[in-house]
Amino acid sequence: MADRDPRTEDWEVLGLPPGTPLDQVAAAYRRRRALYAEEALASYMLLEDDERTALLTRLEEAWKRISSSAIRASAGAPANVEPELEVDAAAPDPTECPGAYLRYQRIRRGLSLEAVAAETKIRPSLLTQLENDDFDHMPAPVYVRGFVLQVARMMGLPNADTLAAAYLEHLP
Repeated sequence: MADRDPRTEDWEVLGLPPGTPLDQVAAAYRRRRALYAEEALASYMLLEDDERTALLTRLEEAWKRISSSAIRASAGAPANVEPELEVDAAAPDPTECPGAYLRYQRIRRGLSLEAVAAETKIRPSLLTQLENDDFDHMPAPVYVRGFVLQVARMMGLPNADTLAAAYLEHLP
């Protein structure tokens, strides 16, 4: 279990002090990932490809250890992260259950509904409807598509367009 616990280096690669709240860790992770992206000017000018890849790998490992640790620690704790998600559980199929997939990804990243709502400016009640695949009570499809894209991109999901299209296929 100790190898799954966050290390000092994990916090350092994110540029955060140990114990930073998970929503702030998620934001730092997204910023650093964008900074080291292949198309980012800063990394293009300063880093060789192998250095950039190594930094991205370290960043991903740090994020996984910190978020998994927070999810494990949240069992029985109030608030941010729903403890019923198994840390290593398989993700729901995004084409069959796009809302459940969004929920799984949000919880896996240690984000509360409130944190996602604050960053995306989408009401928590609407986010809950999206995650519960409550297709009968959704606004117009153009809004739903925009909401799904916004949430997926905010979490850094690589399949945002596919996820939005799958969600629209389920609307009545």
